[in-house]
Amino acid sequence: MAVLRWQSAMQLGIPAIDADHKRLVALLNGLHYAVLAGEDHEGVGGTIEELVRYTEGHFAREEALMERSGYPGRYQHSLAHARIAERMREWRADYAGAPAAFPMDCFYDFVSGWLLHHVLEEDMKLKPYVTRLTASTYAYA
Repeated sequence: MAVLRWQSAMQLGIPAIDADHKRLVALLNGLHYAVLAGEDHEGVGGTIEELVRYTEGHFAREEALMERSGYPGRYQHSLAHARIAERMREWRADYAGAPAAFPMDCFYDFVSGWLLHHVLEEDMKLKPYVTRLTASTYAYA
């Protein structure tokens, strides 16, 4: 597991969404450090729980923004969100069921992979649509 580094190329230009993406990177890196530090199963499980919940909240904010901006690919984008969120919930349940056997490297790779791909490829497709919105329209995305 390598630490995921925030990059300016990941910025969408919408403060609330960019803050979400930064928070997701921070949560994922926090999980990495918790595992390295030998944090107990409850602590690691709490970090996984927070990561799952924050992902779900982020997706809801992003979907509201897609709706307001009239993004034509919002249906497919929302389907991708649903698939990722479902898989995140499955990982959470797997950890809760058998923390000692949990494949943390695989989970970390899954989250970092979707985060990088989704932000750099899928979310960037939103940029032309959301940048037309005024700050008041997306302030509470």
